Amino acid sequence: MKKPRILLVDDDPNVLPVVAKLLEAHGLNAESFTSATDLLSTIQPEDVGCVVTDLEMPGMSGIELQQALLDRESSMAIIVISGHADVPRAIRIMSQGAIMLLEKPFKAQQLVVQVERGIECSQQIFSKRQRINAARKAIGALTEEELAIMKLSARGSPNKSISYELAISARTLDRRRHSAFSKLKVQSVADFAVLLATSEERL
Repeated sequence: MKKPRILLVDDDPNVLPVVAKLLEAHGLNAESFTSATDLLSTIQPEDVGCVVTDLEMPGMSGIELQQALLDRESSMAIIVISGHADVPRAIRIMSQGAIMLLEKPFKAQQLVVQVERGIECSQQIFSKRQRINAARKAIGALTEEELAIMKLSARGSPNKSISYELAISARTLDRRRHSAFSKLKVQSVADFAVLLATSEERL
């Protein structure tokens, strides 16, 4: 996992150095941007960390930046700062997964705590996404016939029932199940059930 990034964006250039120094005083080094589009252009799929964005900005707003990160399936957490956030926008921001909506003026410790929380959440999301994608990729390598056998096996269906339902011989059943085990690198049907459940998880 990459080193966490802390990204600040505010169209007021006087605000950025203040917030950056505030975080630096607590051992948190941040990158500063004066537009959300500039910040977004630096985001990589493997990035983890926290984005601290102003709500109201010309061009791309804080809410639009949040949506762009969601569209990219970015693992970066987001904290939104506002001087006057109305209730509907506050509800939207939080419902879309923002770590916190901080109203100006806020205390330094408030921001530090939330940034550290954001980094931790981002790392957890990234790890979970990796597990889900790995499980989906593994299961995606199975043929339709192999997947059907594994799913029925995971439900506890006996071999005779599976052979009858899929209209295949016991020998074909064993061969396809063995092939599935080999592709998935699992040792048992129980292992497959865990892998399947992981692949069906949502973030």
